[in-house]
Amino acid sequence: MKYLLTGHEMAEADANTSQVLGIPSIVLMERAALAVTEEISKRFPVSAGVTILAGPGNNGADGLAVGRLLIDRGYRVQFLLLDPKEPPEGTSARTQRKILEAYGARPEAFDEKGMKAFEPNVIVDALFGTGLGRPLTGRAAMIAEAVRVYRAQTGCTVVGLDLPSGISSEDGSVMGCAVQCDFTVTFAYYKRGHFLYPGCTYCGETILRQIGIHDRSFTCAGGDVPEMVMPERGDIAELISGREPGGNKGTFGKILIIAGSYSMCGAALLCAEACMRAGAGMVKIFTREENRVIIQEKLPEAMLTVYAALPEESEQRAEAVLKLSERLRNDLEWADAVAIGPAIGRGEEARILLKTLLEAVSDTKERGKAIRGIVIDADALRLIASDPQLDELMRRRKKETACILTPHLAEFADLAHVSVKEAAADRTALLREICGRYSCTVIGKDARTMIASAGIRQISMITKGNSGMATAGSGDVLTGITAAMLFSACPGEGLGYRAAQAAAFIHAEAGDAVRDSLGEHAMIAGDLIRAERGVFRLLTK
Repeated sequence: MKYLLTGHEMAEADANTSQVLGIPSIVLMERAALAVTEEISKRFPVSAGVTILAGPGNNGADGLAVGRLLIDRGYRVQFLLLDPKEPPEGTSARTQRKILEAYGARPEAFDEKGMKAFEPNVIVDALFGTGLGRPLTGRAAMIAEAVRVYRAQTGCTVVGLDLPSGISSEDGSVMGCAVQCDFTVTFAYYKRGHFLYPGCTYCGETILRQIGIHDRSFTCAGGDVPEMVMPERGDIAELISGREPGGNKGTFGKILIIAGSYSMCGAALLCAEACMRAGAGMVKIFTREENRVIIQEKLPEAMLTVYAALPEESEQRAEAVLKLSERLRNDLEWADAVAIGPAIGRGEEARILLKTLLEAVSDTKERGKAIRGIVIDADALRLIASDPQLDELMRRRKKETACILTPHLAEFADLAHVSVKEAAADRTALLREICGRYSCTVIGKDARTMIASAGIRQISMITKGNSGMATAGSGDVLTGITAAMLFSACPGEGLGYRAAQAAAFIHAEAGDAVRDSLGEHAMIAGDLIRAERGVFRLLTK
């Protein structure tokens, strides 16, 4: 796992390293400057001209140190300052300026004509980095625009120090305007803004370099390690339990998929096949009668329970509702895990199915066989968000039954009872709120998927995946994989969080595999299922 820090967390680690562990900040600064210098030296000959754009703080001081080290290597270096005033005594910026004076270098106030006359091949953005907490305005915004124009006109390379100036380290938002970089060298840890949109598009290639700040920089002062992590392939491989050599189809899980309304069998097929490809031993689809023939032709490996549309007549309708609930209860007794929601609609039938499932796992229900976990997606999420009775049943769910919600941003906003814009702006806090409300795990689907779980401090961000996955049925595939992971992930406390991490990672890595073979434009949801096989080979070899 790699930690993804906020600007505040990075500042805390930096301060603890110097003040508690005793490594002087100037040492850390020199290491950071050397890391950037090495990256520039690898890519550009000494004949290249380099312009350093330095702000008044530590990021600017880093930039001044980079320029000095480049001078030592024979580069032509120009130093342009956001604020030409003398920095306060005792600051890193003051120290670095004094060293440059001894070198005979003369930092000057930024001047666009002066930069163009110097004709830099490389511009180093050391204006603000991760410490910026307000929009770029005034002179800083003017410099960002001048860099944009010069880069467009000349094709020069812009290098970011830690984070492009104007990008929020917390959420990747553009604060007013930002410097577009070709590559960014960050120090010690990745920041959230390196991976969240749109900030990640301003970073270009992001290069992580160590400078002497480590996990002990948090714990040495009695604090906690950062809350957000980025799982990698090895971490996910550890989450998946091995296949029992002597097992049978029942050993590997009986998964019930409640999906597909009239003329909407595609979602049920995608969800069920993805579940099977993710290792489920047996899959049964609970769906409308009209979907029977297509499902049996397309996916003969799946078992099937079908139900008829509810009749219009009130007396017949009441009896049909009872039969529908009873039929589902029988299948719930069979199932080890359940997924519900893909294309079930939001009418009375869908509500009956969801209510029956939630009653079966409520804390007032006694049953012979416990369901290990449930996955709730799509229409079922919207029903919970709009129906107080279903909301209450969710809250009364047996806590030993893991529950995973898989909302996209609009469904997430409905669950949080806020606008989509508000949901996007405050994702982590709202994730926590929904997890706590329902004692569940949430896979918050977006360009960067986030996973949070009640009682677990850690939040996972899945940084794999691509825009080709924004296609109809992709979410149904994720739901199927997630249901299978409820049985394939290592059992025990925190099962929902582990299963969600594994499923979201597998889904995203399958998307990247399809992109590499077919491209993003041609991708459809079925391609993700076919790519699952290669992902599991890598995870289990």
